[in-house]
Amino acid sequence: MPSTDDSLLPPDGDLDNLDDAALESRLSEVPRGALALSGLTVGLLLLAWLLIYAFVFLPRGMVS
Repeated sequence: MPSTDDSLLPPDGDLDNLDDAALESRLSEVPRGALALSGLTVGLLLLAWLLIYAFVFLPRGMVS
């Protein structure tokens, strides 16, 4: 669903004639959200790996 923040839209509502500054300000939010989501996902993946290592592999001890 598109954002409902109309403060960055042109006054006439014509989205085809956005100037570069307005377009850049609208698109600047997207990479930050993607970076935050990917960072959170990688962090949770590492946490899950550490928990599996601590509770599955370490208690078994050395296998030979």
